[in-house]
Amino acid sequence: MTAGKAVLGIDLGGTKALALASTPDGEVLASAVSETPSRESAERIISAVADTARAAMREAGLQPGEVGSAGVAAAGAIDAREGAIVHSPHLAAMSNTPVAAMLRRQLEIPVVIGNDANLAALGEQRFGAGKGVSDLLFLTISTGIGGGVIIGGKLFTGSAGYAGEVGHITVDARGPFGASSTPGAWESLCSGTALARIATERVAAGERSTMSSAFRDTNQEGLTARDVFAARRAGDALAQSIIADAIVYLGAGLASLVNLLNPGKIIIGGGLSNEWDAYIAPAVALMREQSFAGIGKLTPVVPPALGAEAGALGAVSLACDAHSQA
Repeated sequence: MTAGKAVLGIDLGGTKALALASTPDGEVLASAVSETPSRESAERIISAVADTARAAMREAGLQPGEVGSAGVAAAGAIDAREGAIVHSPHLAAMSNTPVAAMLRRQLEIPVVIGNDANLAALGEQRFGAGKGVSDLLFLTISTGIGGGVIIGGKLFTGSAGYAGEVGHITVDARGPFGASSTPGAWESLCSGTALARIATERVAAGERSTMSSAFRDTNQEGLTARDVFAARRAGDALAQSIIADAIVYLGAGLASLVNLLNPGKIIIGGGLSNEWDAYIAPAVALMREQSFAGIGKLTPVVPPALGAEAGALGAVSLACDAHSQA
């Protein structure tokens, strides 16, 4: 990347694409958002992303020659070396797609790509709640559980680029699979989807709960995590039991990660971080009790600072890092 030029950071999601025009040091000049044409071809999705990136450039008053490179954050298994999405959980058409090469042809600048949770970790470490922390763990607890690991100030992606899949660590070897190929995976027991699935199964099996009315209102399609937390606040015993069990698994997973990584800070975001006092804080308390030799007792655990822009700003950092070394 030519020194001083602007950088594009793109977060490609299942429902929308966010593009930021930014300086290399993370100052956002302008942004643009568009709906992702998720039911269409990979070519159509890439064209829509390129259009969104150009809209951010126009909003920032940038000409094509004033942008040096672009980074893309996307969910799923990413082959960063090949610049490709190997598997996309939300955009079936994007699996095995050479995103970087396709966008490079459209935007006529170098493009790199990384996993969205990894890049959110990088964004928070460079510009957000983890600024100045060299060893950092970032978690997003929502539909599933994702994460990113920063070691020595650099994003750690492992030998093949797939490190950081924290949602698929086992916390119960005899537990359910959920959407994971791992038995008793962390996200199969305490993500938002897991809470909803467990509540739906138990209400459908006839356990008494105020959630039964919400279950009937969905025409048997199932409850949501929001239903479970609302019922807990209203004093529902079944909801209280489901969340209490999940807190145990959440705390166990946190303790395992602290024992493995000994991070200088943990940042927890995602939809369930909105239930911080009811869900995150009790799990953190268990982590502090259970971590080996008390190493988790003083580990700061905080919410993120960058909100929806974390992944895109991480993509800015990825692009800057990649092209400063080129």
